Amino acid sequence: MIPLPSDEILLKYVSGAIDPALRMLVDRHIELHPQTRDSLRDFEEFGGHLLAEEADAGLTAGSLDRALARLAASPQQINPLRASFPALDALRWRWAGPGRAIANIEIAGSRLKTYALRIAPGKAMLQHSHAAQEWTLIVQGSYRDDSGEYDAGAFIEEDEETDHRPVATGDDECICLAVMSGPLTAPGMMGRAARWLMR
Repeated sequence: MIPLPSDEILLKYVSGAIDPALRMLVDRHIELHPQTRDSLRDFEEFGGHLLAEEADAGLTAGSLDRALARLAASPQQINPLRASFPALDALRWRWAGPGRAIANIEIAGSRLKTYALRIAPGKAMLQHSHAAQEWTLIVQGSYRDDSGEYDAGAFIEEDEETDHRPVATGDDECICLAVMSGPLTAPGMMGRAARWLMR
């Protein structure tokens, strides 16, 4: 199963009102699942209709020149905080249990925590829930939990009500990118170790 980003996330993405870490996650999702572009076009069209209904704004001297210069600039010049998906071999992977590894990813301008996770085939992550929201993108392989099996490109949104234990399925290592607005919650010593790894 390949769930898509929610309408809320796509609307924030299209409007530019999205955290840089989530923008990176959606960018990578679109690379893996180009059909999401259809949903983005719908939101862009909706935004265009809203703008068309707005009253005209007065222009100042040089407005046209500034607008044309921005159109000619590269995306990185327009938004230098736009992060790209990191090369997996460039990350500093740390052991997180048998068949598991984790790497912290720093995203400039983000208020959220971002991690890459590697899970060997047949291995499970720690049973856990979330203190806030978590958005996970599967970039390679697949995993299953109580809610289903997710393949590469899946954009999974979890919250405080989720309590799960993802298990890598198939023959390939499962690699995920996770963005969190709060810490995970797991019981016992393993939970404390997990929170220490994700600091």
